[in-house]
Amino acid sequence: MARGDDAETLPAIPTIDAPEGPLQLAMTCTGEIRRIVGLVRRVIPGPVLRWGDRYAETSLRRARNPFLTELDAVARLLGQPGAYALNFSFELGCTTACRSPSEGAAVQLYRTLDWPFRLGRNVVVARHVPAAGAYHNITWPGFLGVLTAVAPRRFAAAINQPPMAYSFDRLSLGLPVDWMVNRWRVRNAAALPPAHLLRQAFERCASYEEAKAMLAETPVCIPVIYTLTGVTPDEGCIIERREHDALLHAAPSCIANHWLTNRFRGRPRGLNSYRRLAAMRTGLPSLGGQPLSWLRPPVLNALTRVAAELDAHAGSLTVQGWHGTVPQTRMLTLTGLDGR
Repeated sequence: MARGDDAETLPAIPTIDAPEGPLQLAMTCTGEIRRIVGLVRRVIPGPVLRWGDRYAETSLRRARNPFLTELDAVARLLGQPGAYALNFSFELGCTTACRSPSEGAAVQLYRTLDWPFRLGRNVVVARHVPAAGAYHNITWPGFLGVLTAVAPRRFAAAINQPPMAYSFDRLSLGLPVDWMVNRWRVRNAAALPPAHLLRQAFERCASYEEAKAMLAETPVCIPVIYTLTGVTPDEGCIIERREHDALLHAAPSCIANHWLTNRFRGRPRGLNSYRRLAAMRTGLPSLGGQPLSWLRPPVLNALTRVAAELDAHAGSLTVQGWHGTVPQTRMLTLTGLDGR
């Protein structure tokens, strides 16, 4: 399957130095934010987006979100509904793996990000430099959380959306009711959204162990699955999170959009979650070969927008934007990244 990395007609992924953080990235890319919201409006009708924006803003203000000032600034830059809703969006179908590619090598992270929005051509890699050290954020301008990133010599991490929780732990009242119950719970939660907690980990944690403790122990407003890798062969895990508890699975391991554990219950998300996980597990021994050589159906599917490989020990990343099975950017590989 063509990767598109040698196709001169495809655009390169921008690498942007924004040391002050995601808000600085947004302020330097205001036009791009408007284009992104325009693409989102092709999927979400205007009235629904306006409702989602009000819902998200109300929830974030009630929870006294620490990034609310930045969210307000992005909303002003945009000048139309969408900033709060996009930053509260969690409708991601992803497939992720962590393993050491060879004996004695550090654990690496491999992932696809699936989203209904056609944003594969709009992905950027932004370099931020908080107090804990620099990290490289695979993101979109205007998004203030972190979904996929690597901090050289510290750790790399990515988010998967977990199953939709049932209305009463192990009892589902049907998809519409479960969806409404979940939205009501989030509206009244005071804890951080998962993407904001992951950003705090990159900004505050000096090591894999510190990040693992933060991501496993800090309350979140909605369940999430984190994949985390460090800089040694034994630093890698998948963290299955509910709001106030967690289960960890040591590398090598894979995750899609259903729970690995039988202790939690929920409705799988994304396209063919069980098939994607089975395919990633089958390919696990071969990960670490040619960049993105593992990227094939069903892991690559109609909703795939980004594929990436992250190595915190080497300070490297490979990323490519996609629209379904069609590459939207050239493959970008960065090596020798500095954590200072």
